[in-house]
Amino acid sequence: MPVSVLLQQILIIFLEIGIGAVAAKCKVIRGEGSKVLSDLVMYITLPCTLLASTNITGGGETVLLMLQGFGLLFAFYLLCTGFCLVLSRWMGLSRGKKAVLIGTGVMPNSAFIGIPLCTAVLGSEWGIVYSAAGIMAYNILFFTYVVRLFQPKQKFSLRSFLTPTNVATALMVVMLLLGIRLPATVQSFVSAVGNCTTPLALMIVGVMLAGSKPADLLKKPFLYLTTGLRCILFPLLFILVLWLLPLDRTLCMGITILASCPAGSMAAVAARQNDVESELASQAVAQSTLFIIVSIPVLLTLAGALFQ
Repeated sequence: MPVSVLLQQILIIFLEIGIGAVAAKCKVIRGEGSKVLSDLVMYITLPCTLLASTNITGGGETVLLMLQGFGLLFAFYLLCTGFCLVLSRWMGLSRGKKAVLIGTGVMPNSAFIGIPLCTAVLGSEWGIVYSAAGIMAYNILFFTYVVRLFQPKQKFSLRSFLTPTNVATALMVVMLLLGIRLPATVQSFVSAVGNCTTPLALMIVGVMLAGSKPADLLKKPFLYLTTGLRCILFPLLFILVLWLLPLDRTLCMGITILASCPAGSMAAVAARQNDVESELASQAVAQSTLFIIVSIPVLLTLAGALFQ
């Protein structure tokens, strides 16, 4: 994708984020409204988006590429987590700051930012397939390990995985493997509902950013550390590793987009729910989201050159 087209897509994304921020500032969307929007995306529109992607051709080959993407991203997140554990020990960080470092420095916003970027660069069908790989990798690591950093006394539960998004992802994999298609009417329905995912997700990011004062995002060195890891160091290393591997180049581009996303908002949600460095977590998410104005064009231009 030419740089001018990529910048145009980034601009569109931030305009949609801006709508959410303005709506929050003008009290059109209040705190409870933001939660309703998030639930609407995660429980309804995103599952429909995933099911709509079963219309893509490719069958087993498509699933294989998606599973490769999942495996590569999961391994990448594990290595980044290990690095952050060593770094937090060396820096003598508190339990709360260690949780924020891993939750925001390692875990990207695969859903709210990853899906719009992937579909903008790769098209709606392949963009959703690779986004699903990223969502699976994120959910498994976040809900088995990262969330427990914020709530160490809570026991692990398999019920945390039985979400509509994860169920829809599993159905999508099975349907692609078996070549099952939705009836035309159902396909049109899930496609129409799924088309709401991108604008709603980006408006949610805007609502989140509206709660952060720009001056507060510039004062804390810790925020620059998490943003530097999430938006610069980790994606660069991932791109270089992928370049050395004999993999499908479209696959490499798709998972590079996901690996380059800013910090995922679930870390801020977990911090707020457990009263563990909630302000710091929210600021880390906000700063890294703003920083992708610079980082995403640079990283994806480099990836485009390397992956042809």
